[in-house]
Amino acid sequence: MKKLLALVLCVMMFVSVMSTSAFAAKPTVPAHPDLDTGYLIPSANKISVAANEKAIKNAKENIEYMYGALAADNAVFGAIKSVDSVVSSLAKEMFKDVDSIWGITGGTLESNTKTVLRDYIGSQIIHYMDNHSSDFETASTSYKANGLGLTYTGKQTLNGGYIYVDNAGNIWGYNGIWWSAPAGTSISDAMDDNGGDVVNWTATNAVVGTTTWKYNPIAYANTFAKAVNEAMASKEGASTLQNLAYQLYALKVYDELDDKFDDLYDDILVWEDGKAILSQYHFHDTLPNGNLDWGDVFSAYAFMDLDDYPNWNIPGNIADEILAP
Repeated sequence: MKKLLALVLCVMMFVSVMSTSAFAAKPTVPAHPDLDTGYLIPSANKISVAANEKAIKNAKENIEYMYGALAADNAVFGAIKSVDSVVSSLAKEMFKDVDSIWGITGGTLESNTKTVLRDYIGSQIIHYMDNHSSDFETASTSYKANGLGLTYTGKQTLNGGYIYVDNAGNIWGYNGIWWSAPAGTSISDAMDDNGGDVVNWTATNAVVGTTTWKYNPIAYANTFAKAVNEAMASKEGASTLQNLAYQLYALKVYDELDDKFDDLYDDILVWEDGKAILSQYHFHDTLPNGNLDWGDVFSAYAFMDLDDYPNWNIPGNIADEILAP
């Protein structure tokens, strides 16, 4: 009982010393910093709805371009890898088991073949892309004179020059070179119609053009695919590759047959055993230096020469480039 009484007295004493303001109305919560005028964009610097919408549109286009560019680059790289796989396989197979031809090692011949094929196919692809660049790129050019933007009026002078006006109302003309009209010249005067004053045009270098290019990544990838197909599968491309394949095969045949001709020569020498038997049949087989007669002036009839093939050094022969040491 005594403890309870003491507790009540303590509470009463605490309440008596408290300020009555403690029970006044709850104070106003301070404004949130984000809502404070000090954090707001001044009205003079606010971005208009139109500007925001333009920025959003630009951002969307940039995002689409970046994803499209990645897809296009992957497609281009994949196509080149596929082409190079064909090139490498062809060169490797052509000179498989070839030690050397005319002193050029099989490894060098294989490497040269890859270089020649890559150069040919790559050149054809670039040529196609150049001729079809309008399929994937567009250009727009803006002009400024003395820092002021020019706008084409849609009008022309009597001699066919194009009439432009800058942001300050000055008149400019173009007919292969740029011209400036005197201050105060009107579009009508520049056209020399309606009895307007004669304009004293002055050639100028004040006009500067800036060209902006825009690219369509998907169209680029599609054009590249067509370029590869043109280089590899078109009539011209296929015939060139077929031509090269035959020439490479001819080199390989030469290498194989050269060894067989040497074997034949050895067989003849062993069979004759130094007795020149073939000469007794009027089929001259040896020359004074002891070499086998391959149809030269020493004999009307002799063995045919491997090197007497009829059509090797043709102008522009691709195989010549492959035979570089």
